Amino acid sequence: MSKNIVVPLDGSSLANAALPHAVELARRTSAALHLVRVHIPIAPVIADMTPLVLPDPRIEEEVTATQRAWLDARAKEIARETHLAVRADFRTGEPGAEIVAAAEACDADFIVCTTHGAGGWAPSWFGSVTDYVLRHTVRPVLAMSSVAAERTVKPASILVLLDGSPRSLGILPEVKAFARAYQARVELYRVIVPPWVGESEVALAPDLDRFGVTAYAAEAKQELAAIATELRASGLTVTSMVEIHNGPARRILQHIELANPDLIALATHGRGLSRLFLGSVADKVLRASARPMLCVRPLPVSAGEAIRRFEASMARSATTIPA
Repeated sequence: MSKNIVVPLDGSSLANAALPHAVELARRTSAALHLVRVHIPIAPVIADMTPLVLPDPRIEEEVTATQRAWLDARAKEIARETHLAVRADFRTGEPGAEIVAAAEACDADFIVCTTHGAGGWAPSWFGSVTDYVLRHTVRPVLAMSSVAAERTVKPASILVLLDGSPRSLGILPEVKAFARAYQARVELYRVIVPPWVGESEVALAPDLDRFGVTAYAAEAKQELAAIATELRASGLTVTSMVEIHNGPARRILQHIELANPDLIALATHGRGLSRLFLGSVADKVLRASARPMLCVRPLPVSAGEAIRRFEASMARSATTIPA
């Protein structure tokens, strides 16, 4: 493990709000902070009637030098205050792509960033840069809104959203790392949409099981219980819950309010529910839950390979990281 945590900064207070979370994570995992600032070149405008070219190249150079100096100074300031290893990485180009490239270049363990939107339930609520990073990196991303960033930097509870797919299990190694680093308790949670056709109230009647709902839920509970057992074997405190509901997003938000976790973890691009996590469900969960969200986009693997990778990651953890 390279032990690098990438933190994108742009000079704003919103981006800076992710730093306390990144600093605490770096301290607990003995990682270095890799601060990234991306300069977006000013597009040149050439007037046809005159030889005038805007902007003046000297202005572009001055802006670039100012932003680079700011990042270098910020890195030195954070290193002095935290006594952590801090590196500055100044880049020019499209922010999302450069952040992803920076994380690959330093073999980052995590990307920690803030995100926000312009209000309402717009599909782009994540913000274009964070949305791009989530869609294109295979590195774990700890994303948070400005409200979520104000929550504790020492999460004591982690809610893990699973959907029963092999790819959704890709979040488990990161969950284990976080739980061990913070000595946090873990809840595995799955909402299943019942495989019936017809009126849901009839199918959910306590004296009827016309569509095999009980057996379907029992299988999901067994799967979750097996995962919980594996996690407990490494010394973690783990509970699991399966619920049946026609509206996964709504039920997840209700459960979040009841369970009140400090951190929500999920793998994107899984089956069923996870296919929506970068759309309406993710927007609603991240916005309405007001909690940091740990996301990972795992590469597609078979169920057997996912289990083997998870078991291998469990076996590599011989000691518990102290709080």
